[in-house]
Amino acid sequence: MKRCSHPGCSWQSIAPSGDAALEQFAEHLVESHSKTVDVDIPEGMVQIRLHEDDEWVTTTFEEAQKLHDWSQDE
Repeated sequence: MKRCSHPGCSWQSIAPSGDAALEQFAEHLVESHSKTVDVDIPEGMVQIRLHEDDEWVTTTFEEAQKLHDWSQDE
């Protein structure tokens, strides 16, 4: 099971496997916690920022996941 760590968000996955939970989580993040920006992002890349006042970082989804998990462990 995967849970969203955004403050005040109680979303959690209901999935038959870890891969399916990760896919649900990615869809949840896009639908609930992302914003559309007017910028060219290369195919297969995403932009994230870990804290409200941080700079945006362009990276792969996998690296974004690692950065997000790392920031939650701080």
